[in-house]
Amino acid sequence: MASMNTVNDLRSDQERIAWNQAYARLQTFLDTFMLSDQPVTAQLALRFLDQARARHRENPSQEPTNLVMEQTQKHLIEWLAQNLDESDKSSSQIFSSGCIALFLSRMPQTAPAKFLASPLPDNLRQSMRETLLITGPDFHISSMTPRNIDYGPMLHLARQTWHRWNSREIFIALCFWIAIYFIFYWWLSSIL
Repeated sequence: MASMNTVNDLRSDQERIAWNQAYARLQTFLDTFMLSDQPVTAQLALRFLDQARARHRENPSQEPTNLVMEQTQKHLIEWLAQNLDESDKSSSQIFSSGCIALFLSRMPQTAPAKFLASPLPDNLRQSMRETLLITGPDFHISSMTPRNIDYGPMLHLARQTWHRWNSREIFIALCFWIAIYFIFYWWLSSIL
């Protein structure tokens, strides 16, 4: 009987540690949104943790941290899709564009109690929608036929300079740099 109590105590300790790790991970995830009100962050974390515990009782095979994070991200994606009217996009697109909209609108800092709250007031919803990034123009297929590159006057100048080697000018330049080398050598050796 004593060994059964020890096993149960060990399981309850492991479960408590797992749920504490899940809470810490969830708290870190929510901190990335930089909510300016820590009690709101704690309330959200506890709400998601309680929901995950209820689901864990139904299916205890799932690991608490994964369960909490999956549920939180699912709720966040649904909330972003609802408030940004982007339900036609994939969850990864909704998450990335929604996080950008959140950070640029500064809604978590200015109205932390409204973060993940439904319904979101129209002014906050509009400020988030206005900050959505449009990454560029629509993609259009076009043909790119090769064309000769026009270098302008640089081509004429380059052809005159590089295609014409004059041994006399090369010899003069070589003598000039040798003279410079010996002058500096003489000057440095006299100083030292």
